[in-house]
Amino acid sequence: MLGTKRDVTCMATIPDDMEVEAYFLAKEDGIIAGIALAKMVFNEVDPSLKVEWSQKDGDCVHKGLKFGKVHGQAHNIVRAERVVLNFMQWMSGIETLTKAMANAAHPALILETRKTAPGLRLVDTWAVLIGGGRNHRRGLFDMVLINISIARGVTNALKLVDSYLEKRNLQMEVKVKLLNS
Repeated sequence: MLGTKRDVTCMATIPDDMEVEAYFLAKEDGIIAGIALAKMVFNEVDPSLKVEWSQKDGDCVHKGLKFGKVHGQAHNIVRAERVVLNFMQWMSGIETLTKAMANAAHPALILETRKTAPGLRLVDTWAVLIGGGRNHRRGLFDMVLINISIARGVTNALKLVDSYLEKRNLQMEVKVKLLNS
């Protein structure tokens, strides 16, 4: 179980043996994300909770739609629900915006950067993938990205990187920014 501390308000106001059914309700139009992660959170808090979804990650939802429900011990549902809702709202926001950008940019691809919320890189990049974007790179360790302006020119940068990458079997991507004179 996640931690030993409990919500004292929940403990004081909800009987220990109370079972409830709670619904997931879309508060606005968008694209849902985080359902797979929600399943993991509910299972971690209480494997006996029964969770059902009528939608899957990537599906469109409309304001007012009930798209899932959870049944079980009220205390454990309350323990998990804020974490679940925070992740789902965060991921759905990223995914909805990514989907809009990916549709507008088609056939070009939308690539995410590593500029994510601290501690949430995997969650953020997962939401981008669900929304139709592509992951660019996981960190500074898996691909070279050169800013030509600080590398003393294109030729020098390419020679240095080519030599380095050849020894390590890594890929190169060059970002070029053309400035009008």
